[in-house]
Amino acid sequence: MKKQNIYIATLCILLSSCGQEESNNSSKSVQLKDLKSQLVELTNEIKKLETDLKPATELPIENKIPVRIDTLKEEVFYHYIEQPGKINSKENILVSAEMGGLITQINVKEGQAVQKGQTIIELDSDIMQSNVEELKASLELAKTTFERQETLWNKKIGSELQYLQIKNQYESLQKKLDAAETQLKKLNISAPIHGVIEELFLNTGELANPGRPAFRIVNTERVYVESDVAERYANALQKNSPVKVKFDALGIQKESSLSFVGQVINPENSTFKIKIELDNPKGYLKPNGTVSLEIQDYVNKKSLVVPSQIVKKDMRGDYLFINKNGKAEKLYVEMGLSQDDKSMISSGLNVGDEIIVEGYSEVVSGSLLDIKK
Repeated sequence: MKKQNIYIATLCILLSSCGQEESNNSSKSVQLKDLKSQLVELTNEIKKLETDLKPATELPIENKIPVRIDTLKEEVFYHYIEQPGKINSKENILVSAEMGGLITQINVKEGQAVQKGQTIIELDSDIMQSNVEELKASLELAKTTFERQETLWNKKIGSELQYLQIKNQYESLQKKLDAAETQLKKLNISAPIHGVIEELFLNTGELANPGRPAFRIVNTERVYVESDVAERYANALQKNSPVKVKFDALGIQKESSLSFVGQVINPENSTFKIKIELDNPKGYLKPNGTVSLEIQDYVNKKSLVVPSQIVKKDMRGDYLFINKNGKAEKLYVEMGLSQDDKSMISSGLNVGDEIIVEGYSEVVSGSLLDIKK
């Protein structure tokens, strides 16, 4: 009985201890939950105070894109047509004999400068010279006979028919002698212009015949450049239009103007001819040489011009960026002609607009700008 009572007492003590322990654990859980709630509130309060106390320089700011701008203003815009051309001489002549004959002497060499009228090639003239001498002798006799008959006729001596026959014979011989002397002169082939003997086609001992070239003579003090221009430029070009003539092989450039604009379209290639006359006192420009032409076909003295590379294109059209109160603004524009690295803007921009000329590839509409000078 005594042992049973001890057992019951012990069991009661254990149950009492367990109940007390469960009560303590529940209290601690409530206390932990309260502390965690207070921690959240304190953390938020700390963050708020730290934000309020943080210096202005440490506040986050949006990045600015460095750019350079250019204020748009009116300027002169030129447009040029680029064309190949060829040098020709205004005096480049093939000379032939007027009468056939054996060449007895050539008085010049290739490359030699000659004067107009100078004898270049001499032909065999012995037969023609003999004919002239015979005519001169016959003419002298006819002249003497005519003068005597004329004296008698003035004295009313002799018949009129006899006088007229002798007069006709004298005049006929005079005409024959003039013709023979002219032919004798044609046996010498002379230079028709001042110039340089470019090429000799015949040699001493050969026969010269009319129509067969004997030599070529060239005067290069005055040359001209000729080119064929596409029909679409027919209304853009006119006489005296400015042109830059570049002789690339010689490293020479000349400023000139169109001296001739063709009025006929070539049906084979739909082009018309232009010519530019040039002085060539030192002879540097050689016939058949090639040149590059830049012919001015358009000029606008009050145009809005931008660098060609700043103009971009999307599905809507051409656009560029301008500075608007420190921010990039995208503007769509209508393009005009372009020349080299510049383009003319037909519409979309105004004088005074600040176009972005550097850094434009980094910006989008609305980007903050760091404008550099």
